Formats: sequence, C-alpha cells, structure tokens
Amino acid sequence: MSLPGGVVVSIARSALQRAGLELSAGEGRYILPFSLRIANAIIGPSGKIAVPVDSIAAGWEPSGLVSWLPGHLRVERGLAWIDIRTSPLFWKPGKVRLRLAGVGSDDFSSLLPAAGTWSFSADSAEVVWDAASSKDAVGRGTATLSRLVVPVPASDSPIREAVLTEVSLRFLVRGGTIQVSSLTGRYEDAAVEGTGEIVRFLAPSDSRITFHLKIVNPLEGKVAALFNMVAKNAKNANLRITGTLLSPTGEFQFF
Repeated sequence: MSLPGGVVVSIARSALQRAGLELSAGEGRYILPFSLRIANAIIGPSGKIAVPVDSIAAGWEPSGLVSWLPGHLRVERGLAWIDIRTSPLFWKPGKVRLRLAGVGSDDFSSLLPAAGTWSFSADSAEVVWDAASSKDAVGRGTATLSRLVVPVPASDSPIREAVLTEVSLRFLVRGGTIQVSSLTGRYEDAAVEGTGEIVRFLAPSDSRITFHLKIVNPLEGKVAALFNMVAKNAKNANLRITGTLLSPTGEFQFF
C-alpha cells in the first residue's frame, strides 16, 4: 500500500498539531502497518522556533499495547534521537514515556543565544508520566550528561566557565517545573552534589533556573588555585547557577 508523499506529510501535520507541534517541511512515506515517516523535516512547538531534523516516525504500534504505550513518535538528528511513547490517544494521553540519547546543545543551536551561553551533552534521559492528561500529573525521570559547561561572568573571577562531567540527575516534572532532587558529578577531580529547579521550562526565554551545587574539597585545578588566592581557610566551594534556561550563569562561593 502506498500514499503520495504530500498526503503523508499532511496527515502527519494534522496529527502533530493535536500534540502542539508544527511540521513545516518534509518528504513523507507510509510504513505498514500504521506508521508514517517524514524525512528532512522541520518541527517545533506551535508558534515557536522550529528545528531541522533528519527524520520523524509517528504511528500506532499494536505491540505497544502490552505496556499500554502504542502511540509512538521518534525524532532523529544525526546520532541523536528522542523517542516518545504514549497511551492510545497520544494527543490526550493517560501515560507517557520519553527517552532520548546523544542530544546536545548543538542540536538546539537555533534556540540558544549566539555567544556566552552554556552547553551540554546528554548521554541519555528517561521520563515517565502516569495520568498525563491530569493537571496534577507528575513525571519521574533520570538523566546522565557527559559534560555541562556554565559560564562564570563575574569580572573578579579568574575562572571563566565551570565544566562539570559525569553528571547524573534524578528529577520530577510537575506542571511547568522541573525539580531536581539529586545532581552528582565531577568538577575537575572533585565530587559535586546538589539540587535545583527550572521553573517555566516550556517557555525557555521566560524560565528561571536555580541550582545550588557543592564542590567537595577540591585539591587540584583552577578551583583549588582560587582557594589559595582568596579563601585559604575554606574546604569546600558552592557553585550557584541562576538565569534563564537559555542563558544560565554560574557564581562561586567558598566556605
């Protein structure tokens, strides 16, 4: 069975609009039994900046009924991918599972400020919502980042950016807020731990991000050198990250 590519794109565009997404370009084809695939597409939230992607696959998979997640949307760009599975009515789901891998800030360069911004490289992430159609639905998730870079703009700081590695997060998504209950990682050779939240993350330019991270007893590198310069009696450092989701900045505090 085949359908003209323009018809496939039109069907996919109508379906994605129900989920608040706009599809503005692409080459479509139908895949048995109930899936559509769009290549060279441009997709984004309705009324927001769109992002070019290599492919979008959307459909209804009978095998997903075992976990009650037959609705399927997968977006790929290079080696990065985002995979969303939902209960049968994906535009008004009762259950949602989102997974991603290989996604970095470069994939969203069109959304980020041109200079002086942060960057990240996410190895993996997973979030699951139950009763997602409810306003009180809570998503529980985990993520791992190989690298997170935050600029430190203070004129008196000899460190111009904070580079965190081996980052692991546990978080809740409640309404428009991401609450990070645990963040662990490494800063140079020191352990990092802390918590934070992102408010209004669905509106990145209006969001507010706040993280309080403790760098435990750094013995080497730039932070240790800074200890010797301005805080010789201190044993630990705090890294406070604030700003918008699109342009957060860091500040070091010693104790």
